[in-house]
Amino acid sequence: MRRIGDSFTTRARCLLAGGATATLCGMLFGATDLVRAGLFVVAVPLVAALVVNRSQVTIASRRSVTPTRVAVGESVEVQLTVSNRAVLPIGSLMLEDHLPDQLVGKARFSLDGLSGRESRTVAYRIPAVRRGHYRSGPLRVRLTDPFGLIEVTRSFATRAPFVVTPAVDPLPPAQPPYSLDVGENVGSHSIGTHGADDASTREYRHGDDLRKIHWRSTARTGALMVRHEERPWQGHTSLLLDLRAVAHEASSTDAEYRGTDARETNSLEWAISAVASIGNQMLRAGRDVSLIADSGRERLQFASSTAFVDHLAEVGPSTQPDLRPVVAQLRAAARDSTVVAVLGQLDRTSVQAVADAHARGSAVAAFAILLDTATWRRAGSSGRNLSATGSPTAQVADRLRAAGWWVVVASAGDPIPTTWTRLLRQRSFATGGMSAEWTAPRMPGGAR
Repeated sequence: MRRIGDSFTTRARCLLAGGATATLCGMLFGATDLVRAGLFVVAVPLVAALVVNRSQVTIASRRSVTPTRVAVGESVEVQLTVSNRAVLPIGSLMLEDHLPDQLVGKARFSLDGLSGRESRTVAYRIPAVRRGHYRSGPLRVRLTDPFGLIEVTRSFATRAPFVVTPAVDPLPPAQPPYSLDVGENVGSHSIGTHGADDASTREYRHGDDLRKIHWRSTARTGALMVRHEERPWQGHTSLLLDLRAVAHEASSTDAEYRGTDARETNSLEWAISAVASIGNQMLRAGRDVSLIADSGRERLQFASSTAFVDHLAEVGPSTQPDLRPVVAQLRAAARDSTVVAVLGQLDRTSVQAVADAHARGSAVAAFAILLDTATWRRAGSSGRNLSATGSPTAQVADRLRAAGWWVVVASAGDPIPTTWTRLLRQRSFATGGMSAEWTAPRMPGGAR
């Protein structure tokens, strides 16, 4: 607790002004009793200030936020407990709690005086806010002495964090093929049969043990490879999230948050929610999940759904003009994992970069959800599903399919679970069932 300062209340100022006036009038007219009364009135607030300044006014504060993690669109409750740890009572209190920086205003409460050793609790709700990491507080308390003459201000440094995560939709149980069912690892299903040397390999990452380098794979691929000691049936899924600001659109109604689902008016929020939903399902299914979303960082790996969704709570749009900076990460991911990309509007450079990241004719599983961002710009108007054949988005989808990607186009208002089902159903129809072994999409000319 930090003491900011003491000051006279309006009542004390009136007493000082009245006492001074009475003293002056008594001196002018020779009224001794009036002078005495005036001096007494002036002395009362001065003595009160001296007593309060020397007394130990001990106020304690405790706060809690419930719950500490909420999905976007939900509210949280903040509870404040104020205690008078002194024996002497204190006058009325004015509580002023700072809201998170993203909100305007403060939460204010007025409490009657507290007797000695008394505690009192107040609560307020923070309305639904956009996803992000927030902190409530600190609290400032203004209290008066029992006679209401002196105002004391105390400030507390305690703040309580809470997280607003992106919306996570439950997805149908169908899943993409395991990373060890594709590419060079087809048929490698048991470490126990062949030993650790037959475990899958992946590209070297900073911090890996140099003793795990797999020299035969390194010589074959031209990139430093290490033994991947995950259980083969666990698999690995790499998620590409297109965060480029130029790749997404938002309707005019998204300028101010109105408590509605931001995914309906902002394509970037839809993309983040889709990646959160897919990654959550993969992690709960026992898979390893890595995220490619920042060109300046390596693939981020996550071991729990909570850590993954909390990370997505704070990601924002990037200033990158195209996807070339993430091509190296995407190529590395395509060598050792199933790839799922959620992409915004792609220019020619980005289309070429994504297409080249998938080796032609390879059996690597590469899925893409391509957003028709123009439908978000026209959100709320009739005929929102405008991704017809021949449109720029449809042409990009055809280009990625020709490069071996499984692609589905999503428009504003499309449910994420439905979009995910449509994406996996393409592979199901090509292979004769969701549980069938992975078969690469047909390449132009009939090649696989």
